Amino acid sequence: MLETPGSSSATAEPAGGVVRTRAVGLLAAGLAHDLNNMLGGIVTTAELLHDRMRDPGDARDLSAIVDQAVRASGLVRQILAFSRQDLLNPVAAELGRELQRMAPMLRSLAGPAIALEVGQGAPAHVTADPTALERVVVNLVLNARDAIREAGRSRGCIRIECGRISPGERPEEGRGFMPPVPYAVLRVADDGPGVDPAIAARIFEPYFTTRSKGQGLGLSGAFGLVKQSGGFLLLEPSARGARFAVYLPETAGVVRTAPPAAHAGRLLLLVEDELMLRMSVARGLERQGWRVRQAPDGEAALKRLAQERPAAMVSDIRMPGLDGIGLTAAAREMWPGLPVLLTSGYADEAARAAVPGMGVGFIAKPYTVRSLGDRLRELL
Repeated sequence: MLETPGSSSATAEPAGGVVRTRAVGLLAAGLAHDLNNMLGGIVTTAELLHDRMRDPGDARDLSAIVDQAVRASGLVRQILAFSRQDLLNPVAAELGRELQRMAPMLRSLAGPAIALEVGQGAPAHVTADPTALERVVVNLVLNARDAIREAGRSRGCIRIECGRISPGERPEEGRGFMPPVPYAVLRVADDGPGVDPAIAARIFEPYFTTRSKGQGLGLSGAFGLVKQSGGFLLLEPSARGARFAVYLPETAGVVRTAPPAAHAGRLLLLVEDELMLRMSVARGLERQGWRVRQAPDGEAALKRLAQERPAAMVSDIRMPGLDGIGLTAAAREMWPGLPVLLTSGYADEAARAAVPGMGVGFIAKPYTVRSLGDRLRELL
């Protein structure tokens, strides 16, 4: 996006490009599952090799493979985000605490020439996917950084602050569509050239950009993620620079941190139809101390479950035949309370609606075996 002097507000759903957004969303949905399965196999296999490398140069090369695969998947996830087909795993979170967690990474992204200030308001609890929230803030910070740089500024400042507002304090430009409830708000403001009123109404459109090297996916992806999280992303009036605000309904949720659980020698059922990914993930989990049983689909998994109860089950959502949603329901009829961690590179609308109420964990593909192990420890 190109920011030029001035200020405006953009609040409503972008009207232009709706047909294009749906078409791209359908294309992304068709590709995301298979592509992320393949990328997942690359990531986990490279990770297994990396752990055995003695030569530092070879280890760096394998790390580069993992980084490139994750970046490739990120492009697919951006498309899924603005078409609102991403699968989120919302949890209770305190907005200020999440912002403090991100602060070191955000300062690194801003670069040495741009000061990044993090303010702290009254504690505000929300129900949100921490990974999705981080992606939103990263996109807003990168947008602010690029605006300052492209204005030819050698120095600049980005300020991030969060807090809470009452129903009566809703912004004037959002009162027509924001329900009158308490909100947690996170604002990202910069001292760049601001947003030209002539383009303000289009800045959240997919693929709309006036930057020579822009993709037009950053702000549109952030808009989609916030909308899917039940919130609102607004461009607010500002006397100087640009100011974006994320409004999420405030909740009374309590943030809980799960203690690590010992799992050495415990049985785990891994259900995955992509052979390369399944084999590499199984080897990685075995190195972490799990005893892994494998199943290529839901029907085979039920046969395994009929023989023994695992300590946990990891299952892909989208599989031929019985999918991960149906498998979870059947598995818990057989073994009530079975801990389940679902994975997916893309889940259809029914799955996205079902997962939040199932009491399961979720991790997006591609993942590393290390991150998968961390999620399992949180789950147990």
